[in-house]
Amino acid sequence: MRRGMVLATLLLLWPVAVRAQTAEALLPSKSQIYFRWDGIAAHRGDFDRTAIGKTLKGDTGKFFDELLKFAGEHIENGLNQADPNAVGIYKDVTRIMRGLIQDGVVVGIEAEKVNPPKVQGVIVFPKAADETGTLLPLIQKAADAGRAEVKDSKVGRRFLHRLEVEGVPGLHVAWWKEGEDAVVTIGTIDPVDYLKAVDAKTTGIAKHPLYKQLQGFKEFKTSSRGYIDVKSISGTVSEISPEVAKLVGELGVKGVKSITFVGGYDGPAQRAVVEVDIPGPRNGLLSMISNKKFGLKDLPPMPNDITGFTAGSVELSKAYDSITQVATDAIKIFAPDQADNITGTIKAFEAVLGVKFGEDIFSNFGDMVVNYSTPSESVFGFSGTTLIKVKDGKKLMAGIDTLVKNIPQQPGFEVVLKKKKYKDGEMAEVYLKTDTITNLIGCIGLHKDWFIFSQYPQGIKGYILRANGELPKWKANEELTKILDEFPKEFTSIAVSDPRPTIEFLLAAAPFAVNLANTLTSQFLPGSRPFDLDLIPHAQEATRHLFPNVTVGTDDGKKIRSVSRTSFP
Repeated sequence: MRRGMVLATLLLLWPVAVRAQTAEALLPSKSQIYFRWDGIAAHRGDFDRTAIGKTLKGDTGKFFDELLKFAGEHIENGLNQADPNAVGIYKDVTRIMRGLIQDGVVVGIEAEKVNPPKVQGVIVFPKAADETGTLLPLIQKAADAGRAEVKDSKVGRRFLHRLEVEGVPGLHVAWWKEGEDAVVTIGTIDPVDYLKAVDAKTTGIAKHPLYKQLQGFKEFKTSSRGYIDVKSISGTVSEISPEVAKLVGELGVKGVKSITFVGGYDGPAQRAVVEVDIPGPRNGLLSMISNKKFGLKDLPPMPNDITGFTAGSVELSKAYDSITQVATDAIKIFAPDQADNITGTIKAFEAVLGVKFGEDIFSNFGDMVVNYSTPSESVFGFSGTTLIKVKDGKKLMAGIDTLVKNIPQQPGFEVVLKKKKYKDGEMAEVYLKTDTITNLIGCIGLHKDWFIFSQYPQGIKGYILRANGELPKWKANEELTKILDEFPKEFTSIAVSDPRPTIEFLLAAAPFAVNLANTLTSQFLPGSRPFDLDLIPHAQEATRHLFPNVTVGTDDGKKIRSVSRTSFP
């Protein structure tokens, strides 16, 4: 009896198992880039249990449905007036997009060689080849509209459609049905040969080590996953020329082995994990990555009304040397006749400005960067304040002062630095003056061991006041503290953002904006349907299930790991 139940269960699950393997089996066996999104339909129950899933079940979901319908009607009306044939294409495209959201997509790209090019990309659209699917017919319509010659042939049990890309010899575009799925390929491999390889089972990424690594992930139920085989890609790119190989080395890419990504659902939260495998030395731009750990207690005083912040360990002191070396190598590739002059040009430029960027500016930066947004210091909190830890703030400010003063003056154009003292800190406003206007570019400041940049002076004043205990400081509330308990106490980066204030602001303003739009539309487009204001949800109804988004990064010297827990990504 038990054996019969097991057999019946296996028979029921067999189509699902076959489908789960089919798409990956169609991808190039050495795919260096892989991505799969399962779509919402495959995880409908899990999605409905998330915060955003619950939100879309209420008035907010009805609002978005009607908003999309309303926008679609106006787009169709506009297209119909411009070109009636475009309406049909628009409907096909929107149907395809709905299919992608519901059923997902699978992508694999392999670039095996550069000279001669041997590249193959495969995209699988699950369930897009059934009777209601419009993807393949739409591709055919596009080919017909472009008067491209489509060649049809039968390969095994499949009907293959292919065309050559005009102006790019050897590049093929092909498409066919694979059961319920639609498959599109673009590359230098003959599509007939590729389909024969599919039938011979020499394609597919089942044996790829990075794919196996993704399959072994068990921390939460995944709905999307992917990888970038950086080591393989950098090897292929390096074949272009010795100069390109050197540039790849200077960028530090050769130190990176791979990048993997998984996303999915965990109760009310949407989750994501990104891992960057860097077993080799960190040179070039990678030298700026610091694995120095810190905790919430190490953060500078931030406003108590922040809507979000990011903080990370970064070796900015190494930025100038790394960037100039990369730029020099790039010039040797793209403008070799100028390569010998680049070092002299930089030195001459520094002589004119009276500063050595590496010594006078960048060497004074420390190893932490913090950015935050707050409505009390900027318009709607959209313009944030950035803090950078410094080693020698006085030398840094002196270098910036010299730099601005020595910028060559042009007729009718002047950059002015207005320095001020504020409490026990320094601040300066940078203005761009012309014959007709004086415009504030931004503000910089210094308080103890933190350099401050803000669009307006209030951001710098606010920081100094908080640092001196004259204004309240941010502290993780009970809700956020509970979320942070799931993460390491120390990390190399952290990002926290609360989506609720922004959503509530937009929805609170929506009735006024929509009412104004309805009034203007009725005047300029008589007879058009107004949007029903009653459908706009109450701001707090739309956010009642949401909670702060948190992303935390760690670095053990060989692997950088970023873990996210979000309610509204």
